[in-house]
Amino acid sequence: MHFLLLGASGRTGKQVVSELLSQGHTAVALVRTASSLTPRAGLTIVTGSPLSKDDIRKAVTATAAPVRPSAAIITLNTVRESDSPFSKQLGPPRFLADSCANACAVLEEAGVRRIVVLSTAGVGDSWRELPWLSRMFMSLTNIKYALEDHGLVDTEIRRTNMDWTLVRAVKLEYDDTKDSSKTKAKTVTEVKTLGSNGAGMSVTSSVHIANVAKFLVKVATENGFVKEAVVISD
Repeated sequence: MHFLLLGASGRTGKQVVSELLSQGHTAVALVRTASSLTPRAGLTIVTGSPLSKDDIRKAVTATAAPVRPSAAIITLNTVRESDSPFSKQLGPPRFLADSCANACAVLEEAGVRRIVVLSTAGVGDSWRELPWLSRMFMSLTNIKYALEDHGLVDTEIRRTNMDWTLVRAVKLEYDDTKDSSKTKAKTVTEVKTLGSNGAGMSVTSSVHIANVAKFLVKVATENGFVKEAVVISD
């Protein structure tokens, strides 16, 4: 399969790229800076913004016809000045929602309906299943802005004609949170799926980005959880 990727230069997005290419798929990634991704066989890199439909169209048509994306995987997230949950939020308040809406519109124009979006536990009906300490943490820190934007994605994508899947990950686990270039290899395992509401989540629930990537690709290629949201955890 050939994939359109938004968010491929992020820590989880890079794992998705590796997972797709290792399985023999190809991908086109729309990134703001070409140098943010290492060129690899099977990967086409296009510079642009997901806030621009024209840039997304440029990515969709970047490969020679008749090769066009058959699905999209979005791993975008909001950006703060640092990893601190109290750091200043950067970018527009609807960055995720508008980027996803643009992608859906362009893909529908191109006749592509499959889209898998990385979301977060706490969105929609999973909020009430979060431990109270997690809810308090999200509410009192600037993480609340990302949660709000993911919530807008959740609401709006359901209004489209896309065959969508919203993957609500619990806390993401990295091997090196300070330097993504030093992220160590992780034995990839199957994640646990906890329904749309994430019943059974705990304060210590987490999921490694390598496992998230594997699940995103599996769902996209096997058409799992179509028009569903699902919480995942290690």
